[in-house]
Parts: sequence; structure tokens; C-alpha cells
Amino acid sequence: MHQERGAATRRRDPTIAGWLSIVPGLGQAYNGQFRKAVFFPIATLACILGSIVLISSGDRLSGYRIGVIAALLAGLVAVIVFMCLFVLGLAFWASSVVDARRSARDLSTGTASTARWWLLRL
Repeated sequence: MHQERGAATRRRDPTIAGWLSIVPGLGQAYNGQFRKAVFFPIATLACILGSIVLISSGDRLSGYRIGVIAALLAGLVAVIVFMCLFVLGLAFWASSVVDARRSARDLSTGTASTARWWLLRL
């Protein structure tokens, strides 16, 4: 079984880990997975805050003298990027909960899951 350095050998409750992950990274910290505990909140906040900043700064385009078509295209691109970033942020948030529950279960039973269910392996 592969455990990160600093991960204690005591049992982890998957329910507690899942509830703690409502704040991304807390469930991973509970499990002793500190690289994940740093990654999940940064990724979630970067995506969600980036999308909010992008969409809230969209009204600045109206102050510039650009053509109507260019303004519409810029607005369309901004909305598409906003939606992609926002959904990606929510996916990181949900992945944090799922990962915390699975990791707590694996740490408690002493088995390492061989199924790679997400892209990054931290």
C-alpha cells in the first residue's frame, strides 16, 4: 500500500473525510494527504474566482470603441470561458469530496485502489 509521508496509520472515517471536503482540501488533510490538501483548494478557487473575475469585467468592453460584431464575439468568448472555468472549478470541488472518501476508505482498510479515476495522481 502506498501512503504519503506523514500519513498516520489510524483508521479514517470516509463520512468525516467527505463532510470535511465541503471545504476543498480539509478531507485530504484529515487523511494525511498534504499535497492533495494544497492542490484542491488552489485549483478550485483559481477556477471559480477566475471565472467570476472574467464575467464581472465583461462590462468594461462597452467603454472601448470597438465594432459591434467584435464586442459580441468578445462577449461570447468570455461567456464560454466563464462557463468552462466555473464547471471545472465545480468538478475540482466534487473531486475533492470523492477523493477524500475513497482515500479514507483505502487508508482504513489498508488497500490501495488501483483504479485511476481522475487525471492527476498526487
